[in-house]
Amino acid sequence: MAVAAILIVALFLTAQQLDRLSDQSQMAIANTATGMRTSRSLIEQTLAMERSARQYQVLEDRATYETYVNRREEFLESAQLFGQFRMGELLEEQVAALVAAEYRAFEWLNKLVDGIEVSEDFPAFVDLAYEVADAIELWINEQQLALLSQSDATKRTLTLQALWCIGAASLAAALFIVLITRPLQQIDSAINQLGSGGYAQQISIAGPRDLQALGLRLDWLRNRLGELEQQRASFLRHVSHELKTPLASMQEGAALLKDGVVGSLTPEQQEISRIISNNCQRLQGLIEGLLRHNSQNFEVLNVMPEPVRFDQVIDRVIEAHQLLITSGRTRVERNLARLTVMGDSERLRVIIDNLFTNALKYSPEEGIVSLHLFASEGQAVFEISDQGPGIPPTERNRVFEAFYQGSIPPVRDYDGTGLGLAIVREYVLASGGTIELCESDEGACFRVSLPLVRRGRLGG
Repeated sequence: MAVAAILIVALFLTAQQLDRLSDQSQMAIANTATGMRTSRSLIEQTLAMERSARQYQVLEDRATYETYVNRREEFLESAQLFGQFRMGELLEEQVAALVAAEYRAFEWLNKLVDGIEVSEDFPAFVDLAYEVADAIELWINEQQLALLSQSDATKRTLTLQALWCIGAASLAAALFIVLITRPLQQIDSAINQLGSGGYAQQISIAGPRDLQALGLRLDWLRNRLGELEQQRASFLRHVSHELKTPLASMQEGAALLKDGVVGSLTPEQQEISRIISNNCQRLQGLIEGLLRHNSQNFEVLNVMPEPVRFDQVIDRVIEAHQLLITSGRTRVERNLARLTVMGDSERLRVIIDNLFTNALKYSPEEGIVSLHLFASEGQAVFEISDQGPGIPPTERNRVFEAFYQGSIPPVRDYDGTGLGLAIVREYVLASGGTIELCESDEGACFRVSLPLVRRGRLGG
């Protein structure tokens, strides 16, 4: 409204000045036309009056005298019009001299009418009428020049006024943009802070009252999320303690039995003790995996996405597994396009690492693990396949479940918890992508699709 008010004032002032210039132009045109018409009429009347006076001198005809008198009345009316135009002192003096000359001529004519003999000739005043006409023409030219000068002055004034209004409107717009965008940037920063798990810093938004109220709601949300995070951490600690304490007692009891502290065991008892010990270790691994899985799932939500070179992440994962690749004499075939996706580099590393590790542990010796990265319909598509035993059709719907381990054991000795593919799925979904198990004639094949970075967004 403030910016619009400046422009409205500018339009109002412009309209006023244009109206004033238009009125002056119309007045000047009207005065010019009247002056030219009066000047022409004045010359015609003086010529006719002089002609009538000379005819009366010769013919002594009363009608010619009446004609002179009628013309004289029109002449005096025309002379009076010049006083209304304010044409300057010089022109007024010339008109007064013309009227005086005409008065002397009228007195000369009246002497003839009264039969008085006059010795001088008829006083000529036509030349004075022409001088008055020339003066009127000069005055008209001056009026035209004054009007042109006024037009130029008005043009300059309007130009300066327009520049001033544009500058003032631009400054006002810039000021309002700053006043509006600053609290919006603060809100954006506060949202990023909440999304990154930063609950310690208080949120305060400066600006209009409605944005300040929104800042208060965000601060309330910060406190609430902080309380929930504390409750989650406390719950995980309690679960860890409550599960690990009896489990440690079970492991210690199984170890005492195995060591024969309570007496020697029969072979059957030793086998039972070994089974108890192994299952306790497996249960401990599941508990630790559960805690780690919950922690990672919470952390995955706290990462701000950024442009990441997908092919470089894949290369780093392959380099990190060179020892495992060499020990298994596995051949890695890669066909990787140079693609950039939106995500977190560490999250992408975990995705590729879990998939690549899964492929290595099920690949036979001298087997081939193929990695393919290409672009398709705005997506970066990553496919990884191995030559292992594959996944049975009955288990395909459960491979991404947490703690699920397939019925086919890995080719290499590997102690897993069944969380690798579950974490991969969670990370892929959190990155805005999809993961699926593809049909394959040999081994297993997984396909991950992530959104590519747009050029404009990457450039920004």
